[in-house]
Amino acid sequence: MNKFLIVLIGALVLLVTFSACGGIPFVAQNSATETPTRRAARPTFTPKAKASPTEEIEPTEEPTETEEPQPTDEPTAIPATVKPTKQAAAPKPTKPPAPTEPPKPKFSINITSQFICSQDGINEVVVNVKKGRALVEGVFFAAFDAGGRLLQDGAEKNLITSTYPVSVSTAGNCRLSGSFENPVINNGKLDVADVVRRGTNPIIIRFVKSETDLTPISEDIRIDFGTGGRYWIYTQSN
Repeated sequence: MNKFLIVLIGALVLLVTFSACGGIPFVAQNSATETPTRRAARPTFTPKAKASPTEEIEPTEEPTETEEPQPTDEPTAIPATVKPTKQAAAPKPTKPPAPTEPPKPKFSINITSQFICSQDGINEVVVNVKKGRALVEGVFFAAFDAGGRLLQDGAEKNLITSTYPVSVSTAGNCRLSGSFENPVINNGKLDVADVVRRGTNPIIIRFVKSETDLTPISEDIRIDFGTGGRYWIYTQSN
């Protein structure tokens, strides 16, 4: 009985083993299977091969062994210290140019000398107008107050006159000793005694273009007669 059980168990083990090793599929393979219907094959497009850019591989440098510096008895050089460069100084502000004086007006009559010969009771202007060495006639000069108003004498006559040919004198100039060999020469006079007595002092003498055109042709000559005298004016005409 026990032997029968052992044989039965062994048979069952063999059966299971046979099934696990493909015994059953083998039987199935022997059975007829339906063949599937074939379908028409669709045309397939094979893409053309494109040349792919090849990457250049740079040769890698093999690492080299670093050589350690050998100890030497020579002293190592100390690097020189670099001095910091000086920054350029900011430019100093330039001063604006000094204002230039306007040019002085050019006159046709230039004053070369002037002085007063003091003498009580006389208030007279005497002129000597030359061009080179020759005395010049017809040059007008007039008396003005400090405000530029043309003055008049006691008879309400404008104090303006012109040079005349020549007047020769042996006296009357405190700077020159008059004589017949070297006489004192003038070619114009203007008596301003009336305005000085009225208190107009100082007065301004100015050479002008004409009796009706008082445009100045010389600089102003300021005269303070004080107690009186004869005022000499020497000029050159251009």
